[in-house]
Amino acid sequence: MVGVSRMPDSTVVNFENVSHRFGPTRVLEDVSFHVHDKDATCIIGPNGGGKTTLLRLLLGLIQPTKGKIEVFGQTPRRSRQRIGYVPQAIQYDPLFPINALEIVLMGRLNRLRMGRYSPACKEVARHALEEVGLSDAAGRPFAALSGGQRQRVLIARALATEPDLLLMDEPTASVDLTVEAQFLETLEKLIGKVTILLVSHDLDVVRRLTDSVLCVNHTVHRHALADLTGETLAEIYSGEHRKEHERKTLHAQGDHSHCKHE
Repeated sequence: MVGVSRMPDSTVVNFENVSHRFGPTRVLEDVSFHVHDKDATCIIGPNGGGKTTLLRLLLGLIQPTKGKIEVFGQTPRRSRQRIGYVPQAIQYDPLFPINALEIVLMGRLNRLRMGRYSPACKEVARHALEEVGLSDAAGRPFAALSGGQRQRVLIARALATEPDLLLMDEPTASVDLTVEAQFLETLEKLIGKVTILLVSHDLDVVRRLTDSVLCVNHTVHRHALADLTGETLAEIYSGEHRKEHERKTLHAQGDHSHCKHE
């Protein structure tokens, strides 16, 4: 990854002692981390570890049980118009007559004037489709597209918002290798232009975008990509080894409260 210079106080995302529970179920516990402007950060961790919940908190769709979250120095809800979001999938009525370009134009809803999209908005939407390699599909029904093509349309919709922060929840999970390569080329062009937070299980994707990751398994720890050995990954993804992984991480950070030193 090409290094990106930044100002010392350029924090875009800040989590301070954030916890979240769904009823009695703990999802995230005492999470603290920050992301700087123009950083590209990948999020990894096991299913059920809290990755999607973390993104939903960032979007202001849910509120933390405790702790503080700031995005661009404000609450997530106040910053939402500066965020582009790519979900894993969307629910839709396959009989609803909407085409690919109209889906992408949804990323411009906050710029509607008199119920119409301006020519400039339509140009941004068409360019976003071009960036994901779907210029020829603009007029095709969304329901007629393949799963991978629909995912690329959702990526284009996020790009059409012209975001300062781009959040993506496993955007390559439903696409083939050719589309994935094209998508990564698009993302690489965005590095240094916008702040990127991407959830992925694919370490090849991670390596293309960044040299550090946020490991999410109810708690959050940052790791250098070079430190993600097979043993470390087993600790991150295995519930049996998660507590030991957390202890080692805290130990490396100088917190020995969980250590058993003689």
